[in-house]
Parts: sequence; C-alpha cells; structure tokens
Amino acid sequence: MVPQTVRQSCSPTQIMSWNDLFRMCPQDPTDLIAYAEIGGVKGDLYLSSSYASQSWSASPLAVNGKALVSALETDNQLKVAEADQWNFSHLSWNDSSELPLPLRKIIFVRGGTQWENMLKFDFGGTNIEEVQISFLSNATTRGDKQGTIPVIRWTEGSWSGNIVLSLVTKKTGIYTLGIWTFDGANYAMFELVLMVVP
Repeated sequence: MVPQTVRQSCSPTQIMSWNDLFRMCPQDPTDLIAYAEIGGVKGDLYLSSSYASQSWSASPLAVNGKALVSALETDNQLKVAEADQWNFSHLSWNDSSELPLPLRKIIFVRGGTQWENMLKFDFGGTNIEEVQISFLSNATTRGDKQGTIPVIRWTEGSWSGNIVLSLVTKKTGIYTLGIWTFDGANYAMFELVLMVVP
C-alpha cells in the first residue's frame, strides 16, 4: 500500500513496484508543515543531497512523551481553552509495553495553522549535529532534476537527551515522516507516523 504522503505529479499514476518509487518526484515537506522548531531553533527549507543514499546506522531517536497542543493565538482565551481541552480528551501517544514497537512511533497531532504541536523525543547520548525532516518516501527517490530532496533542516546543532520538536501543520491526514540525523560520524533515519486530526 502506498503511503498517503506520495504525490505523483511527475510519476506513474500508480506505484506498482520499487521501480516506480525510484522514478517518482520528491514531495515538499512544506506541503504539510507550516513551521517547525527543534529545541526552540527554527528550521529552514533546504534542498538536500544527503537525505537518501547513505550507509545507515540505527536511529538514536525515541519518542519519550505525549505530544501537547497549544494555541498560537495566545491572546484568544477561547483558543487557549480549546487547546487545553484537546490535550485533556486526546491520547496523543501510547507507550504501553504491550504495543509492538512500530506502533509506538504513531503520534496524533492537531492540524491547522492555529495550533502548535510539541512532540517529545529522546535524542540519545551522542550529540546530533544536523537534523533533516521530510516525507519518508522521499528517501526512495533519486531526487529532483538536480538530485536533491526538499527537507526542513537544522545545522550546527548539539542536540542530545530530551528535545522538543514543535510542528505547525497545514492540513489533516496520515503522513509518514523521516527524521534524518547526523552525529558527525553516523547517518540515521527515524520513522514517525503523524496522525493529523482536526
């Protein structure tokens, strides 16, 4: 089954095999993400030549807490109350030991540019120097005509331990993101399934 993140504007009308995945065009993550921060640092849109085709190591990332929603209209007390009520009535992440590990990568967030979603991660014990986020399926492609893939990127960082990824999304749906990390020696990719709901 093809992830819903696949846009096929310059690919076959149906993805039938890996051959089709190789040939499809990468999708711009800003089709979904209106704004993103890691540890309070704003990311930048970047055309990456390193998001795919690496020698991969295991990802040091792990989700380590429930995602929380806050209202961006902090002067609108109704929106602030709606965010509090959303947090109260929604279980955004399930860390039950009875769940298979892949299901612990599913996070529910609130869609729309009036909400900020704060996702909690453990970045591990080794300092991460660079982070790139894009649709995971983009890593199957050869990139655009220049061989690059659009990502949201953070560089010259020193991220480890507990870090918050803040996302503002433009629309609802189910999306699989790849969080690419580089610690100065190792490349890794963390799969994150976002269930973006109203």
